[in-house]
Amino acid sequence: MSSHDHDPDVIVVGARCAGASLAMLLARRGRQAIVLDRARFPSDTISTHFLWPRSTAALARWGLLKALAATGCPPIETVAFHAGPVALRGRPEAVDGTAAMYCPRRTVLDKLLVDAAREAGAEVREATLVREVVREGDRVVGVKAVDESGETIELRAPLVVGADGLNSSIAGMVGAAMSRSHPSLTCGFYAYWSGLPVDGVEFYLRQGRDILVFPTHDGLTCLWVGRANGDWSAYRADIEATYLASLDPALRARVQCARRESTFKGTHRLPNFYRDCAGPGWALVGDAAYHRDPLTGMGIGDAFLGAELLADAVQRGLNDDLDGALAAYQETLRDRTAAVFEYTLMSAALKDPEPQAALYRAIAAQPDTIQRLMNVLGGSASFRSLFNVRTMGALLRQSC
Repeated sequence: MSSHDHDPDVIVVGARCAGASLAMLLARRGRQAIVLDRARFPSDTISTHFLWPRSTAALARWGLLKALAATGCPPIETVAFHAGPVALRGRPEAVDGTAAMYCPRRTVLDKLLVDAAREAGAEVREATLVREVVREGDRVVGVKAVDESGETIELRAPLVVGADGLNSSIAGMVGAAMSRSHPSLTCGFYAYWSGLPVDGVEFYLRQGRDILVFPTHDGLTCLWVGRANGDWSAYRADIEATYLASLDPALRARVQCARRESTFKGTHRLPNFYRDCAGPGWALVGDAAYHRDPLTGMGIGDAFLGAELLADAVQRGLNDDLDGALAAYQETLRDRTAAVFEYTLMSAALKDPEPQAALYRAIAAQPDTIQRLMNVLGGSASFRSLFNVRTMGALLRQSC
């Protein structure tokens, strides 16, 4: 068994959107960070792909937005939202001066973030599998892992961070409890298509169905087709037929003229939860800490948010009271994501939007209200800032 010659400040387990970003931010502040990931990058993963302005604003702050644009990912100019019979078009307002939207392949985005972490001075070890955490009393003080050569290594640090996703092994090892949990509401599959034109992003909300169409790298269009979670067995039994039958007729006709360039990727394991994400010597970030249905496309943005909040907490805590700073991180993360969590639960129920058609028509009649809806969709404004009794009542009265 070998060990690292110089103990780092932080060990990060997981090198995707949350973990690589956290390591980069810490390294830029002069902290020593080691990142361990079982994958080799570039590496794909199931993802919503979506970067709303709140997400690209983080990349802009980090000096990485131009690098993403340079990969050839097409910029998204408009969002078309179809709620029952009503279609609305617009785009969210800029966040911190950034209005850009993209839907990058994770093979590209994650590699960009890993490279940025290395450039900042973090050590990223790929093909390395963490087997257990090391404790002294009730405090986590490191990890044991198997590296790419098959050798068992032990690393120690004041803080171990689990950035290893929805099914976080670190969360299990430290015994992180679920502080709030709701079952999976949707399931779905996506595939990449050539010859499928798309105007910006198209989002369709139907009873028991949600469909997302967006452009991504290599001239491809990604098409996600979601169903209520109870449909999983039937969906999986005949994926392509269920996928196509779930589309509106006009969209189905477009897809039938296109060519599918990938296998179908999908899942029904989409729980909605908050885990306790801080404890003695450990923390969780990204989907390991907090997960919500992908329907609203907030996962990457929330991973970036968590990375920034945790980097701030670690910087403060390593200079003073680490446990206190981590506890504050948990509280702040929950406060900053509460509105998105509630909005996602409501949307992912996939209730029939027809009863709300009059309201959506009233929204569509007023450009300023369309803008407010777009900000809600993008996560830069809370759901209840628009969908409250007073505002909705006023909209319906004005439309009469």
